[in-house]
Amino acid sequence: MSRRTPPWRHSCLFITGALALTGCSSGSTPEEAPPLEQQASALVPGPDLRITELTAPDSAKPGQPVTVTAKVCNTGDQAVYSSAMLEVYLSTTSTQQVPGPGTQPPPTQQLTQGQTDVGTVYAGQCVSRSFNIYVSPPSGFTGNGTYYLGASVDTQNAVPESDETNNGFVKGLMGVGNRPDLVVTRVDAPPNLAPGQAFSASATVCNVGTEYSSGGSVELYLSSVNGLALPPLSGPPPVPVTQLMVGSALMGSLEAGQCRAVPLTGYAQRPPSAPPGTPLYLGAIADPSRSVTELREDNNTFVQGLVGVGNGPDLAIRSVTGPASARQGDSFPATVTVCNEGTASSPQADVRVFLSTVPSLAAPGTQPRPLTEFPVTNFSVPALVSGQCATRTVQGPANRPPANPSEQPLYLGAIVDLPQGVVELREDNNTRADTLMGMGARPDLTVVSLDAPSNAPSYGTLAVSAKVCNVGTTRSTDVPVEVYVTNEPSLSVVSGPPPMSRMPVGTVNVPALEPLECVTRLVSGYSNVPGGTAMPNPVLYVGAIVDPMSSLQELREDNNVSPLSRIGLGYGPDLVVRTLTAPSSVKPGTSLSTDVKVCNEGTQPSSASTVGLFLSTTASVTSSMQYPPSPSQVMVGTVEVSSLSQGTCVLYPKTVYAALPPAATPTQPLYLVAVADVNQQQLELREDNNTRVAGTLIVGNGPDLVVTDVTGPSSAIPGGPLTLNVKVCNVGTEPAGPSYVLGVLAMEEMQSNPYLPPASSESYVGMTSVSSLAVGQCVTTAVSGSASTVPNADPASPRYLGARVDMSNQVVELREDNNTRMTSRIVVGSGPDLVVRSVTAPPALPQYGSFTAQVQVCNEGNVSMYGSVPVDLVITTETSLYTPGQGQPPFTQVQIPVGGAMVPALSVGQCTTLSIQSSVVRPSAATSGQSLYLGALVDGPNSLLELSEDNNTLTRATPIGQAQ
Repeated sequence: MSRRTPPWRHSCLFITGALALTGCSSGSTPEEAPPLEQQASALVPGPDLRITELTAPDSAKPGQPVTVTAKVCNTGDQAVYSSAMLEVYLSTTSTQQVPGPGTQPPPTQQLTQGQTDVGTVYAGQCVSRSFNIYVSPPSGFTGNGTYYLGASVDTQNAVPESDETNNGFVKGLMGVGNRPDLVVTRVDAPPNLAPGQAFSASATVCNVGTEYSSGGSVELYLSSVNGLALPPLSGPPPVPVTQLMVGSALMGSLEAGQCRAVPLTGYAQRPPSAPPGTPLYLGAIADPSRSVTELREDNNTFVQGLVGVGNGPDLAIRSVTGPASARQGDSFPATVTVCNEGTASSPQADVRVFLSTVPSLAAPGTQPRPLTEFPVTNFSVPALVSGQCATRTVQGPANRPPANPSEQPLYLGAIVDLPQGVVELREDNNTRADTLMGMGARPDLTVVSLDAPSNAPSYGTLAVSAKVCNVGTTRSTDVPVEVYVTNEPSLSVVSGPPPMSRMPVGTVNVPALEPLECVTRLVSGYSNVPGGTAMPNPVLYVGAIVDPMSSLQELREDNNVSPLSRIGLGYGPDLVVRTLTAPSSVKPGTSLSTDVKVCNEGTQPSSASTVGLFLSTTASVTSSMQYPPSPSQVMVGTVEVSSLSQGTCVLYPKTVYAALPPAATPTQPLYLVAVADVNQQQLELREDNNTRVAGTLIVGNGPDLVVTDVTGPSSAIPGGPLTLNVKVCNVGTEPAGPSYVLGVLAMEEMQSNPYLPPASSESYVGMTSVSSLAVGQCVTTAVSGSASTVPNADPASPRYLGARVDMSNQVVELREDNNTRMTSRIVVGSGPDLVVRSVTAPPALPQYGSFTAQVQVCNEGNVSMYGSVPVDLVITTETSLYTPGQGQPPFTQVQIPVGGAMVPALSVGQCTTLSIQSSVVRPSAATSGQSLYLGALVDGPNSLLELSEDNNTLTRATPIGQAQ
């Protein structure tokens, strides 16, 4: 009788550099099974199991235990309840034979490494299964080799499936043996290069093998094609045609699992086959001479991406942001940042904002424009020198593209130089469209934050606080929010019961929320490790989903999941460095002082331990137990930590010698890094949270002027007088001579680069001199002038107080990149501005208890307020008040007005304090024992036209009582 399934099932070839492949398709696999495949398999009823991801270490020693994780999806229309076995293999070929009942592949070709029960998989869902295998290569293994790692599901045909030909998956090659394996994982360099000029770059090289690597080199390449070839081992190298080596450096030795960012100096030259003016691919090759005998020699090349080579501008859209949602036809703000990443200045250029049905926009010059996009508005960015950016906020109507008439979310994007009037080094980076917006008249619930403990006992109580907001355009209805512990780094809304990879903690009701209203809910339950989690030391996450059953029709259904955070479940200590301080600079050959606060956030006491202190050129360090140490870091001291009971902290002051890492250049900014339990003597619940970083700091001789604060009024009349108070400090190691400080009004983040002119979006207020400053000395000086405006600027664009010190570079400093500061917002216009300055009342009042509140309201505008406006006293479950839209009442299920008064006419700068009689009333959505907060809202109906409408509320920081 023939078998139900063929001996060779679905297989894929491995793509070098991929961590986990998704079948033979491209892109990532969502938690839900692929809809198209689900529809296809639905033609034949029944379940359909397939593996979409397989992760494992890049290499292992024979007999070594390693953890393998497979994601199994049921793309059929029926659930799987019976036992379906998942088997993992090592094979000599890129195709694998699935062993059926009573049949096994030849042991010289393929060998089973381990198996586990998949468990229940509901229709349309995916589950992840992790288990340990002991690596055992097929017979014929000679000590070192490479094998294809693959897996198959339902190998015993226990589940009748609608498709029996798609149960296999091949991840790719895995090294087995006792050798190193060098790979390049990243190349950093400028986005554009000047021909014939030197440039700085770095290549991150990792040893993903099983043994120490003695050294070798890494070479930097420019290529006309998206790929690199290893140079020949012997004989004269052939004339390069598509690639050219432009730099090289020694990488140094690496322990197994160790990575290092190797600095390189390259010289921008074109390969012979590269036409002039075309972008080139930048990449690197590890150990190109094959001086290191590796487990694999086929994975030493890496291509990062395109760079421009030439003398010219390169305009790129750095970011596009906007609101979470908008109604059809309503005007909305969009903020666009455009940068000149080229090697020469760019002229003024056009920028056009679009809404698109897809996360991309057609290239400039495409005519006619596709039906998938619709223009919102356009504006111009000024001429930009190389490295300069400009940010603009513009308004435009929200209209759907012709290809998308339904209420589906759209992507907000922009194109710079749409008519292609600027000749650029690169034309492939002028578009961006990756900000998803809801559009229409629906609610949109999302979990914006989650507050969970770092650790909890297994099977013990767990309390998690979830903040849910309605970022849609209409009122929502009551829906639940559920909290889960999961062994996967992501959650999604699934149909049917939750998969076994997540364990529910608890659920609570979220009340109906008005547009832009938020509520915080405490979810309590029990913490359990999901089935199929690799043990011991499980990697677990905690997350929340609002409206998990999709009962509410929303503008977007893809944003109902909270950000996930790591959590440890079990019994043990967990040492973390909570505080680490560092000076801004220190003289060479001297010491620096730091404060190190160490906490035990675990569930059991910790024994005595050691904190390692490092100076590093990067914000991360490798363990001190690795040898040889990375040249990018040097250990400068240790802190001996006493035993700590759970939940306790100890602060240790420490003085260490400021030694430079071997790879550090003079006056290079450094990081002070602290690593708890640096000797790995503690068996902790979590090992991912032992590092804390402070800095940067400079080791050198010289002054360093910084602006530490800029204060001034909240509003100013256009062209009227304006005075800013600017605090300048010398945080260097030597006295600073006299300098000047410039006060500005800025519309965007101020760039602090001595080689870039001030942005055209900055308007000058005035300039004044700063006297000489001793080391550590500060001075506050008044900068007076006028509140001028930027020509052609959008009046709706926010402006901020800012300052630049030593803008002429007359003081030679340790750092020149920290001479600017931007602080609070200022409104340039004419009008009143009412602000609630204080709300006072007795604390800890019982429900329905009477009290008298004092509310102070001030006019911080520049025009007197005439007439009167209301001020409402409000009790809420939140720490901030919801501000209703114009004409809407201030009460919701989350907050309730409990009193009010009328604010009389106020002149400029005048304040009034109003006494309001009230009592503690519980909002309808408050839960028993929940804290209640008292706040005040002035001009709730928005009857007064003010300079700023976003500062009319204030809530007391301490609760006034608790709901009963």
